[in-house]
Amino acid sequence: MDQALLDLFNAQAQDAGPMGVLRPSPFELSDLLKTWSGPRPLRVCSGGTSSLAAAQNQWTLDLRPQLNRIVWQSTDHAVWVGGGCRMRDVLQALLPYGQSIPTGLSGMPGLGYVLTGGMGPRSRALGLAIDHLLDIRGVWGNGEEFWLQRHRDGDSAEWRGLCGAAPFLAVVSEVRLLTHPRIPLWVEQCRLPSDALPDWMQEAEASDPSICLQWHWGDADRLDILRVYAQDPGSSKIGRIDGLDQLPALVVPRPGAGRVHSEVVGLLGPAGAAGWKERMPLLRDCMDRRPHSSCSLSGQQLGGATSLVPSDHTSFHHRDAVWKPWITAGWVAGDLAMRQRSLQWLEELWSVLQPLCPGVHLAQLHDHLPFHQRELEQAFGGWLPGLKALKQKVDPAGNLPPL
Repeated sequence: MDQALLDLFNAQAQDAGPMGVLRPSPFELSDLLKTWSGPRPLRVCSGGTSSLAAAQNQWTLDLRPQLNRIVWQSTDHAVWVGGGCRMRDVLQALLPYGQSIPTGLSGMPGLGYVLTGGMGPRSRALGLAIDHLLDIRGVWGNGEEFWLQRHRDGDSAEWRGLCGAAPFLAVVSEVRLLTHPRIPLWVEQCRLPSDALPDWMQEAEASDPSICLQWHWGDADRLDILRVYAQDPGSSKIGRIDGLDQLPALVVPRPGAGRVHSEVVGLLGPAGAAGWKERMPLLRDCMDRRPHSSCSLSGQQLGGATSLVPSDHTSFHHRDAVWKPWITAGWVAGDLAMRQRSLQWLEELWSVLQPLCPGVHLAQLHDHLPFHQRELEQAFGGWLPGLKALKQKVDPAGNLPPL
């Protein structure tokens, strides 16, 4: 197997059996897309965490080897980030300057984390990652180069499209992001009975935006809690870290778990801890019937600064969202029967959560799965026709994943 595929973070992408890997420089991207006549769509790998960083009988554009520039600008406290950079590398590059960007729970994702919205433990205080974009450079699906700037192009359909739906429209070679001072954080971690979830969510909904709750429901009756504070809560049981670059894992992988493939669907919904409490019996029933131990339900808190940007300014449509739960369906690699059961389980759990979380956050692409169109409709709402019109304009041949 090509070493580039072995380096892909996601096991499913490693095992996909793609036709090959392309590693274009910024100067080769335009001609590559203009003249592409191979299988469509092309798959893009910026960090390798997406299940479709590579796919059967398709080609992967691996941006990591050549599009990995990180340049700090002291004049305006902004940073240029190449399309092949992982978020952990950006955080490390900013350490000497005492700056940071609002990354997520893991440093492994690439620039796709930003371009699909970007939420993490500092989102309630600082907003989504897309809200920090100042410049976006790259190549549309049709091969035409672009350089958009928020101060000039922020009201355009193109800017709106790229901020949350870029993987369908363009290959982004570089962005410029506003940074923030790196500050100490306080981290609370514990394990609780699953019945405690609604009470923790209710407390979180009333909390200050400097506090953010994350949780993971993996075992049938246990929760892993990660609560992050931007101010010292004054408890000896809560540890201090120097910044997001030191954030502990929400869940520590179990040793000997074997090779697992997975798909993840992210949902979005408003405050509603009482509704979660009513649905706990149904949720618990689903968790009791997990086809594999890697099947799980996790959640992350939004609100605060994420709600301040009007919903029609970016492709992140659900600005009223206070919770992002995500469902992970996992199965033993190669076990197609278990794959089918796990994906069916995902849809059953999704249906239980639908009244509470009617929106979708498209952090992964699923055009190979039957609910792709449903995801698009619930992610982009009334903006979807505009996105499709933009797609037809900038990627008429369908070089990139379909809308």
